[in-house]
Amino acid sequence: MQWLLATLGALVLGLATNAMYDLAKHGAVRRPSLVINRRALSPAARSYDANTHSLYSFVTWSKTRQLTEGKLHTSFAGTLDRPHVLSGVDWDDGVRRFEAAGERGSTAYISGLEVDTGEHPAAHAFHVTVAESRYSECLAAKSLLDSGPDVQDRVLGAIQQGSRGFARTAPPTMVSACVAVISSENRLLALRRSLAVRTFPGQWTVGINESMKYSDEPGREEDLFGLVRRGLQEELGMEEGDYGKVAISWLGWSNAAGCYVLVASVRSTLRSSEIDESRNRCHSVYEHDLTAWLPITRSQISKIIENSEPGPDRIHNWSYLAPLVASEVWRFRDVV
Repeated sequence: MQWLLATLGALVLGLATNAMYDLAKHGAVRRPSLVINRRALSPAARSYDANTHSLYSFVTWSKTRQLTEGKLHTSFAGTLDRPHVLSGVDWDDGVRRFEAAGERGSTAYISGLEVDTGEHPAAHAFHVTVAESRYSECLAAKSLLDSGPDVQDRVLGAIQQGSRGFARTAPPTMVSACVAVISSENRLLALRRSLAVRTFPGQWTVGINESMKYSDEPGREEDLFGLVRRGLQEELGMEEGDYGKVAISWLGWSNAAGCYVLVASVRSTLRSSEIDESRNRCHSVYEHDLTAWLPITRSQISKIIENSEPGPDRIHNWSYLAPLVASEVWRFRDVV
């Protein structure tokens, strides 16, 4: 009997300690692990493979090995004149065609990438070189990749050489950040892309999308964290005090869009209605025509990842990026 009482006492003490920790860190007590296991995603969602959507991972971060601003080291290379995986007559013709159509403007892409995989806690540095590109080059890349499997296979072959090697031959396109936004009520923002936008009109996205701009001006350089913050400000009107840490969890390449893709999550201190009001005052509000705030539940996230039904309006579909972003939201839900 004494051993039973001692065991029960130890169990109660452990539960009480965990509850105090949860209250201090999260402001609420989470359910025991035996119940949490029931919140696992559906089998189909757990087997999600981003490669099926032509999304290829270069770096993923974990809860225990997160990317922080102190571990990100960014350098700026300006405009590079070098051959790349899409170089050729078709590339040159495409760039000239889009520039003649008025598709100009400066963008930025990753021309160098190196990950310190050392096991020491002081390691884990992430070195990125950012170079300048033009919007006409981004459109030329997507046009070539849309032209057929031969071009897609050529890029895929470069990707299979590893992230470091690919960055050295990457076409001058852009970095597109997908930023999931969680409100103070623990609701996930979904946006329907306007029918007026050029790319993926009418499709639902998880959070916002923003493209990197090139700037190496002292004090105004834009790194990956700066890209996320500018996107939140321009797309939703959110300032740094309106959300907590920026959790970057995934970086890779999209053959469908012909660019680098970054996935990040933030948790806001604002309610969903406050974020909607702020978004309606932004100059980029025309890019989306409808919003929805979804529960971060096993069922909801699984449906997005499985892409088993249309978006919140029950008419338009989720974008090809939505399953990836939703899976990263679930994976990092306890980090932000």
